[in-house]
Amino acid sequence: MSQFSDKIKFTERYPLFLLFAGLSLFTPFSTAEKIVISLSQEQDGGDAGRACIYVHQGKAEFRIVKPGESCAPEITINNQRS
Repeated sequence: MSQFSDKIKFTERYPLFLLFAGLSLFTPFSTAEKIVISLSQEQDGGDAGRACIYVHQGKAEFRIVKPGESCAPEITINNQRS
């Protein structure tokens, strides 16, 4: 047996190569910017925890924390650029 008999031919690797090339097209190239949003409102849900509401440009982001924990004063989100 030669040392090359266990190697995979390029034609057998071609579909895998195409898959990775195609996936690389969907990788975001800095299409999002990070935005810091301040806490807008808290609602205590007792044993269910606390709802933390962050509002930015008319959209609300909700976070739930365990009972007895506090809401973060601000959160960072990724905002898609147009």
